[in-house]
Amino acid sequence: DTQIIREGFLEKGFKEASQKKRADIYLINTCTVTSSADSKSREIIRRSIRENPKAKIIVTGCLAELDVGQIKGINKDILIFKNKEKENIAYFLTGKPDNRITGKPVNRPTGKLTNRITFFKGRTRSFLKIQDGCDNFCSYCKVSLVRGKPKSKPLKLIFKEAKGLVRRGFKEIVLTGICLGAYGRDFKKERVDLVDVIEGLEKIKGLERIRLSSIEAGDITDSLLKSFLRLTKLCPHLHIPIQSGDNVI
Repeated sequence: DTQIIREGFLEKGFKEASQKKRADIYLINTCTVTSSADSKSREIIRRSIRENPKAKIIVTGCLAELDVGQIKGINKDILIFKNKEKENIAYFLTGKPDNRITGKPVNRPTGKLTNRITFFKGRTRSFLKIQDGCDNFCSYCKVSLVRGKPKSKPLKLIFKEAKGLVRRGFKEIVLTGICLGAYGRDFKKERVDLVDVIEGLEKIKGLERIRLSSIEAGDITDSLLKSFLRLTKLCPHLHIPIQSGDNVI
C-alpha cells in the first residue's frame, strides 16, 4: 500500500525526502492490528510534528479507519484519509478538486482491486498484492473491520504487474494479501484461486522464485500442497498463523 502511495506522489512531481532531512509533507500509513501498532503509529505522528511543526501531516491506513479521535487528539490540523481514499492523496495536494472541499472524491472508489506497483523501493525482491479485505471476523483481530470485504485482483492485472516487475530486475515475487487464501472467492463469473495465480506466474520468463506470505490453515488446499511438488519456482515454505491450538478457543 505504501509503495502504491509513493508512486502516486512521484507521478505528480513530488520528491521523496531522505529520513535525515526535514520534509514539507509527512505521510504516515498506519497499522492497527495490535495496541503496540497503534502506539507506534501515534509516536511516528508526534515525531513528524516535532521534526517540522510547519509541515503538512497526513495520516492514512487502518488506524485512521477506526480511531480518528486518537489522531485528531494529537493535532486537530492533521489531514486524515481512509483506506479507500488513499489513491486521492496526491491529487488533493496538487490542488485538484477533492472530497475535503466538494464532498466528492477525485477518483470514486470502485470497490475493485486494480492498483499496481512498478518497483519496490529498497528491496531485491518485490511484494505483489493480489488480495485485500477479510470476512473471518476473528475475535482478536480488527482487520475485518478496517479492511472491508474480500476483494481480489484480476489475473490479467496480476500477470501484467509481475511482468513489469521482472523487467525492472526483480527475480523473486512474494504474493501478499490480507487473507491470501481467499483469493478469487469474490469473483462471480470467474472461478479461480491462489493456485491459478501461481501457475500463471510460473510461466513468466525471468521470474525465478515465487513465495507466499502468511496464509490461514483453513485455506491450505490439497491443490495448493500439490503445487509445491510440481512447480519449480514456488519456494517450499508456508507461514501459517495459529493463535491457539485449543479446539475450544
